[in-house]
Amino acid sequence: MYDQRPVLPKESVFYGRWDRRRRDRAITVNSGSYVYTRFSGVWIAAHFDISLNQAPFPTLAWQIDDQPWQEAEISKVVLLGHGLGAGEHRVQVMVRGLDEHQSRWNHPLIASVTLTGFSLADNGKFHRPLDAWLNPKLKLEFLGDSITEGVIVQEGHAGVDPGMPFTWPWLSDARMSYVGRTAALLGAEYRQVGFGATGLLRTGSGDAPGAIKAFNAFYAGCPRDAWQPDIVVVNQGTNEPSIPEATYITHYSQYLGMIRAAYRNAKIIGLCPFNGTHRDAIRDAIAARQKLGDKRVAFIDTAGWYDGPLHPNVEGSALLGAKLASALKHHI
Repeated sequence: MYDQRPVLPKESVFYGRWDRRRRDRAITVNSGSYVYTRFSGVWIAAHFDISLNQAPFPTLAWQIDDQPWQEAEISKVVLLGHGLGAGEHRVQVMVRGLDEHQSRWNHPLIASVTLTGFSLADNGKFHRPLDAWLNPKLKLEFLGDSITEGVIVQEGHAGVDPGMPFTWPWLSDARMSYVGRTAALLGAEYRQVGFGATGLLRTGSGDAPGAIKAFNAFYAGCPRDAWQPDIVVVNQGTNEPSIPEATYITHYSQYLGMIRAAYRNAKIIGLCPFNGTHRDAIRDAIAARQKLGDKRVAFIDTAGWYDGPLHPNVEGSALLGAKLASALKHHI
């Protein structure tokens, strides 16, 4: 019953780096990418092309109306809800976690999620999206590495089967990361762009290139789209501690220039990484850009915010999200 022909409705609203060049699918390689859909019907299912995926499979998180969030591994058909009441409903489906070590930049995109649409119960239909989805009060973009991606947020999470081994897609959790927490506290829609083990120049897991090479593409062969955020938060530096400070200033300045060229009106926030790496270089690169006349760039010093594992867990992410949301309020 739930394997009806899917439809990727024009009423759906996408946030995150989704490749929408084909009408019959939306592809992402980024944990934290999500989609909103408004519908009526007693059940709804999401459909995916899993022909490129290999175990361990990506995980999803979704919420219907104000019900509790649910989680599952990706499969060809994922039943999101059934036995729903009459009237209109809304669903948010998020890419919860990917295996950062699988190919996610070069083809084949093993660590990717390809949504081919939704199916509804008989007499169900899709409805116009909420205005808050189309015109959010605040749009954020977070650029970083595995910490921004949400890797190892869930310590010891065994997934849907308590007997299964711990896998990267279950240990990772974009929604519960500091990014998801920050956006929720600010009531913002957002893009979460993180690639494990990368730096500004350093190639990371899954053959993901450094941020300077990766910024203008979603993955190899897929150019960046026309999205325009209000605020861009950069959390880079953790994975390149051996680069001399003077050299890092040069690279960071180049990256800031690329972001400004793409997002002319955005406020760009350079974070001191949570472990303090390249704090002075980042601060100095931002100060130099301010002196050149860019008044919409700022540095946030996170010193003293966090003293825990390199990858924050659920509690650490909540702490960091609260602190970052508070700090960003001064830049909205």
